[in-house]
Amino acid sequence: MDKKDKLSRRLTRNLGLKIVSFLLALTLWLLVVNIDDPIVRWTYLDVPVTIKNADVITNQGMIYEVLENTDVIPRVTVYAPRSVGETISKSDIVATADMNTLNSLNTLQVQFSVPKVGNKVSDIRGSEDSVRVSIENRKNVQKVLKTNVIGEAPEGYVVGNVSTDQNLVRVAGAESVVNRVDSAVINIDMSALSEFTSDITTSVPVRLYDADGNEVEGSTLTKNPENVMITVEILSTKEVPLRFDVDGEPASGYGLTGEITGDIQSVRIAGRRSAVAGVSEIVIPPEAFAISESSEDTVVEIDVCDYLPDNVQMADRSTSLPVQVTIGIEKETTGSYMLRAEDVQLLRVPEGLTCELEGLEEEYTVSITGIRSVVSGISGRDLAASFDVAAWMEEQGIQELQPGAYPVTLQYNNPERTELERPVTAVLTVSEVTEENTGE
Repeated sequence: MDKKDKLSRRLTRNLGLKIVSFLLALTLWLLVVNIDDPIVRWTYLDVPVTIKNADVITNQGMIYEVLENTDVIPRVTVYAPRSVGETISKSDIVATADMNTLNSLNTLQVQFSVPKVGNKVSDIRGSEDSVRVSIENRKNVQKVLKTNVIGEAPEGYVVGNVSTDQNLVRVAGAESVVNRVDSAVINIDMSALSEFTSDITTSVPVRLYDADGNEVEGSTLTKNPENVMITVEILSTKEVPLRFDVDGEPASGYGLTGEITGDIQSVRIAGRRSAVAGVSEIVIPPEAFAISESSEDTVVEIDVCDYLPDNVQMADRSTSLPVQVTIGIEKETTGSYMLRAEDVQLLRVPEGLTCELEGLEEEYTVSITGIRSVVSGISGRDLAASFDVAAWMEEQGIQELQPGAYPVTLQYNNPERTELERPVTAVLTVSEVTEENTGE
């Protein structure tokens, strides 16, 4: 039998007795330990510190701020008997710093205890034993609340007026922090609003910003109120054209060409749905255009907002939307045209009567005055001389036309913004219809 087999037999000999012996020894050790209840080390992380007697500072109109999160102890170690330590949790650890212990370095001494178990704890130690603070004068200010709309409303809608249940916010805190506050703002994020068919009422937090637009925060900073209720007016929008009504007289010898152009042809308006639905165009009236004594094309700047209907506004309220309107003005000239008397048309002759025009030469001249570009394009044939008997009777208040001779003025189909230099007159001869003048 070799050495390996001998060793194996020795280890396995009386194996049951050996196991029983081991269990008896372990049991005896546990009994000794429990009876002796040895001191054990227990570790707890991130234990908060409570500041006591803070009124020592606040009663003097001062305010304190804990620096660098030193009011949280990273690690606290408790030495206590096992039976005691097993009953202690992190919430049982009490760490306090008394403002009466403030020293010249602006630090407070931290005291540790476990009131739950009284003096049964052998020792308590923290990885840090002091809290660092800064002490400043306390300052209070009031700020007017401003509203800031972020993002865009869905197509067809825009935000109108925003009303709040508060218009002031009171800000308090350390003087150095409060001095940085330039504005108090409520931000309205359009993407956070879900309904746009009616006005929206919701609660929005107040935010503080410095002059550069950076948010101001601080543990000592307080706002009253912290949130305000707002009502957001939701308006419908619509794109409508601009119409320019220009009238008036330029300088003597000049006339309007009728060409009116604006650098903006339409605008987007906003309002309640019923108000917007009733607007088909924005009319800029003649009094908006000063063209008297003008002898060339005139440019006028118009603020469209001045001519919006009631209860309607520009969709973008941040702009007055000035429009540059150019009004065409041109020098006038006079053109003369040879016409024939036989071409004059008699219109709407009453039944039973015969009418003739007399007093016109077989060929006669008509002079038309107007802007050069129009007059130069006129031909004699375009003028189409006529006389409307029925219209003339109505104008004269004649119910029944009697035979006779009447002085009348002829009408001509001259273009708009031109006029006859002098009227052309003739004599209207009226007679009853007879077999002789009917040719039967």
